[in-house]
Amino acid sequence: MINEPSALTQQVEKMEAIIGRGDWNAARDLFTPDVQYQVGHRAPVTGVDGIRNYMDWQTQHVRWDGHTIHMMFSRDDTAIFEVTSHFTRLADGASLDVPCTDIYRFKGNKIADWRVYSDTSAFGA
Repeated sequence: MINEPSALTQQVEKMEAIIGRGDWNAARDLFTPDVQYQVGHRAPVTGVDGIRNYMDWQTQHVRWDGHTIHMMFSRDDTAIFEVTSHFTRLADGASLDVPCTDIYRFKGNKIADWRVYSDTSAFGA
């Protein structure tokens, strides 16, 4: 397991905490204005409002119950996390463990591109 905390991985963890508590105003300070966000096969969205819209869609189908980090490291302007994300599907209460690899590309200390490589088809939408 690679576990190499860095300024970039700490910035990602800070972002997760801020978004997790729904503080979208604070989140704006962590992203470039034109940040690109894409989850799996879904179309990419732009900006913090695009990320928020995706998160609003997701919370209509599943509750995020945290994740288990298997690997995190950064190189140059990129941070990479391999996790298993834990969800509860709202339609039937099923527990879902979704393997994910998240790649964050930074401009300075702000996230400019966030890609989530996962299969969200089990969300039911």
